Amino acid sequence: MKLDRRQFTRLGACMAGSFALGPGWVRAQAGAAAPAPAPAASAAAAAAIVRDGMADLSDFCANVKFEHLPAPVVAAAKNQILDTLAIAVAARHDPAMKILREWTQESGGRAESQVWGSTLRVPAEAAARINASMGHALEFDDTYEPSFMHAAVVTVPAVLAVAELVGGVSGKELIAATAVGTDIVCRMSRAGSPGADGFVVGWDPTPMYGFIGSAMVAARLLGLPAEQINSAAGLALHQIAGNSQGNLDGAHSKRLGPGFASYGGIISARLVQRGVVGAKRVLEGPKGLYKQYHGGNYSRELLLNGLGEKFASPDIAFKPYPSCRGGHVAVDAALALRAEYKLRAQDVERIEIHCGPGEYGLLNAPLERKQRPGSVVDAQFSNPWVVAAALLDGDVKLEHFTPEALKRADLLAITARTTTHLDPTLGRPGGGPGAARVVMQLRDGRRVEKLVRVAKGDPSNPMSAAEFQKKFQECTQAAGMQAAQAERLYQQVLNLEQLSDARTLAATLSF
Repeated sequence: MKLDRRQFTRLGACMAGSFALGPGWVRAQAGAAAPAPAPAASAAAAAAIVRDGMADLSDFCANVKFEHLPAPVVAAAKNQILDTLAIAVAARHDPAMKILREWTQESGGRAESQVWGSTLRVPAEAAARINASMGHALEFDDTYEPSFMHAAVVTVPAVLAVAELVGGVSGKELIAATAVGTDIVCRMSRAGSPGADGFVVGWDPTPMYGFIGSAMVAARLLGLPAEQINSAAGLALHQIAGNSQGNLDGAHSKRLGPGFASYGGIISARLVQRGVVGAKRVLEGPKGLYKQYHGGNYSRELLLNGLGEKFASPDIAFKPYPSCRGGHVAVDAALALRAEYKLRAQDVERIEIHCGPGEYGLLNAPLERKQRPGSVVDAQFSNPWVVAAALLDGDVKLEHFTPEALKRADLLAITARTTTHLDPTLGRPGGGPGAARVVMQLRDGRRVEKLVRVAKGDPSNPMSAAEFQKKFQECTQAAGMQAAQAERLYQQVLNLEQLSDARTLAATLSF
């Protein structure tokens, strides 16, 4: 399969823009009050708020239609869908995903929705749990960098699972629900503790906000009105968690977080559909999310300004490498040095990796563990490992993150010569991945270095058509998907507006 320039432009116009502006549904049409001008709401101000921000988000979720979406938002949503499907099927052989799939099959239930990359059909929430977990397992999923939110992996699996459950859901509605869900989780996550790095604090925004976002898009697809969408979010609030200790411990829990969120979100929506009532003041109530998780420190402006006019989808970064997004600046720096100086591994005596506080704690320390990853998850969160792969093989690919790869003597020889260093000046103001400076001391006495502030895949530094094609093919081939089936999947997403029933797309993911 080959993407020509015209096709890639249709699918990937989102990769070169920031928030897209559109004349469609706007928050004012729902009768919402204008957001407070102050960037952060105090506890006293939150107590004085009569209409919780969730009411505005619920109106938005219920009322935005495909016709309201600007073209860059449509393109971004289609990119997110294609990216998520390809990444998820590539993880079908992952040991933890096999365990989850087998356990789900043993648990039984109605055959409502497709488990991607298998012939198994299970209850919608169970399918979303597996599919979202697979979508996150390879650390290849898209990232909203201001808050490190992985939006698609908690949106697309829930959207497609419930669309199958309902039946007759069009491709246009898949796009609209994906765009709406993405915007909601990105807004909620960015508004919490603005400018802070959640991973330094200890919470992981993807499962935390993903519970609520999944509940809301599931309720939308079930045809529920805004009030019940709000109620579904309230039920999700009672289930949410999102802790990053699993990242540090190299545990499977990191991979399962989005799955738990999608599962709980769909259950919340289905219970509300039957009459269960959830909390109303989900975000700004005295015991709401922003009080519980952020100590009342949040920005109402970031949460609500431009709702329905500015969408987050075109600001999503797509990953060229299957590892933590915070380390991609270091990978790009290593690749740049390798190319500029025509370096081979044997030319390099030692390597220094300098980065900001967030990346240092997550990707660079403790050094001994990052030099010799004890698990695949450890390797995905190791700057020494990904820099070694970039220097040695000229790329960072799925093949670098297997139990067999962790034993490669050539990679371990490089990581053993790598040290990591904290540089607070390399953090990104306002949140998101910081910069990285990679220094290589060469055996001929030269000392070369490269500073990278924005990694490949950022909207300001987008992946090319060829790079996006390479990723799609790498994933579908790793999944064992036949070339003709992969081409059919690509064409269905490319022409998603013409699809009359989402079940057709789900059927392509059965193998």
